[in-house]
Amino acid sequence: MFKRIEIHIAIIENAMVAQCPFIMWGYTMTSSSSCEAKYTAKRKKSKAHYEQAKKHLPAGVESNIRLFEPHPFIAKEGKGPYLYDIDGNKLIDFALGYGPLILGHRRPEVIKAVKEQLNRGTMFGSPTLNALEYVKLIKKALPSIELFRFTNTGSEATMYPLRVARAYTGKEKIAKAEGSYHGGYDYMMQSVDIPDDVMQKGKKCQPAVTWGKGLPKCISDLAVIYPFNEWDETEEIIRKNADELAAVIIEPVHAGGGCVIPRGDYLKRLRRLTKELGIVLIFDEVLTGFRLAFGGAQERFDVKPDITAVAKVAGGGFQLGGFGGSKEIMEEILPSDEGNVYHGGTYNAHAVSVAAGLATLKILSKPGIYSKIDRIGDMFFNGIIDVAEDRKVDLWVEHVGSLGQIFFTDKEVRTWRDEQETDREKWEKWFLNALTGGIFFGVPHPDGHAFTSLAHSQEDIKRALEIASAAFKAVA
Repeated sequence: MFKRIEIHIAIIENAMVAQCPFIMWGYTMTSSSSCEAKYTAKRKKSKAHYEQAKKHLPAGVESNIRLFEPHPFIAKEGKGPYLYDIDGNKLIDFALGYGPLILGHRRPEVIKAVKEQLNRGTMFGSPTLNALEYVKLIKKALPSIELFRFTNTGSEATMYPLRVARAYTGKEKIAKAEGSYHGGYDYMMQSVDIPDDVMQKGKKCQPAVTWGKGLPKCISDLAVIYPFNEWDETEEIIRKNADELAAVIIEPVHAGGGCVIPRGDYLKRLRRLTKELGIVLIFDEVLTGFRLAFGGAQERFDVKPDITAVAKVAGGGFQLGGFGGSKEIMEEILPSDEGNVYHGGTYNAHAVSVAAGLATLKILSKPGIYSKIDRIGDMFFNGIIDVAEDRKVDLWVEHVGSLGQIFFTDKEVRTWRDEQETDREKWEKWFLNALTGGIFFGVPHPDGHAFTSLAHSQEDIKRALEIASAAFKAVA
């Protein structure tokens, strides 16, 4: 995962300039306006549209993560590895819808499946043929799943397993890693981020801190926080709270704060510990499922959880998620005179979404697909290391297959707290310089991540590295 390869690229010496202002999730930069002016000059229609949108949408965007200064670009269409905005600018896309589009935009087989389903209908209020075929493919990919239920979003896909685990164990507390993101509902909006004035410096972890306003304080009492990749502390915290813990939920690759790969036997130790203590282990594979391998992170790292949550790639670009696990645990959902765990949703297994997801998983199940996906991912993320070194920029790159993130630092990043010590201002300047030059580098936030796809060619990667190099020069 950390092996470097040599990438020979042409260097664009004067493609972009430094000092670009940028804002995201409360981080604000102040700097000269040259890069901002260049960005805005190429996106006059986007700026005008954004100014209108601010009159109708909070901050002018559909979700906070899409907001950055001087203004977001307005997408018009996508094709393969490219995005086109309403001003006609072409971008090499490494955001890919924030993860789902592992096949790229408008993959013909997916579009065909969607059109065929549209011609048959969209909503039936009754089970459909494709849903069963889809679940059979899910179980083939993830043998830890014996029974599976659909949801519409990744948030729902992680929310319901918490309810199931509480019913199964009769306990209420849930352990989650500091800095991890498992969806936008109250129970998991704990210690996703910690304000500087609240952060307990010098510690590897601290008790739950609510993330944002509007959350009941009592919810924090049900959250047990542990530090990802710090095994001794993780074990101590889980053992101390074992009598009250229904579940431990984890992103097998810590992606809520960017991208941090589990070190050593961290996941296997966690599996052994939760089994010993009778605690349900939930893998949040919303991001890693079908991206790191057909069998997700549990295949890549050879660890099987009790319950798995999936979404993003699982829907092939449409609203689809789900969760599944052992028969014994999942049967808590079965209707019963004694009561059961409620699970429902009008749009669960929406016919169009299932058609898109099924077409996507069929492609991904073919032999050799992931070797192609990983080869492009290695070329891109290892190439980023090379061009940063050429520009004498200190950088740490974490990546596994087609998922990765860059951190501006001269130290190893192995924990969420390590990520907080990186140079975020430099990342933000680099991001906007790269965007101005023609690449959309993933989630527009230093705690985000970037993705490659099956649609990216070697030529796309070489061109992207040229632009990235010029952006490194701008912030060096």
